[in-house]
Amino acid sequence: MTETTRPITRRGGLRLLAAAALVLLTALVLSPGQAVAKYASLVIDAETGEVLHAVNADTRNYPASLTKMMTLYKMFEAVENGRWSMNTRLRMSARAAGQPPSKLGLKPGQTISVRDAILALSVKSANDIAAAVAENYSGKEWKFAREMTATARRLGMNRTTFRNASGLP
Repeated sequence: MTETTRPITRRGGLRLLAAAALVLLTALVLSPGQAVAKYASLVIDAETGEVLHAVNADTRNYPASLTKMMTLYKMFEAVENGRWSMNTRLRMSARAAGQPPSKLGLKPGQTISVRDAILALSVKSANDIAAAVAENYSGKEWKFAREMTATARRLGMNRTTFRNASGLP
């Protein structure tokens, strides 16, 4: 009996790739791993307030880029209450432009729309844009950080303190 080999066709290759992806995803879903101790997670039902999942929810952690989530929250709040529109132009200061990477790289004096700033924070985690948002919102980044902390308290995040808009040390 002779064995024949068939080339992998495009259709067969896609099936093979899909099967491999399914096996990998199944392995990930079924693995018993939990978040590493230095990470925290919390899932709350928005309707009922019921805590659905919590891992290290009350441990102290450095927020890193999660700080930008509160910066984004404050931006959406400003748009919602009419303080800013999505087309409002935010001016880049020399201080904001001097933030370390990751950054968008605008020069001092250049402007960016709130819409584009939201995208830069969401996709690139741009530290320069976070600082510019803070300065345009409150005049000084430390003042914006205080407002972020006050918002966190209103949301029940009683052990959260923000020092700046980017989460950089």
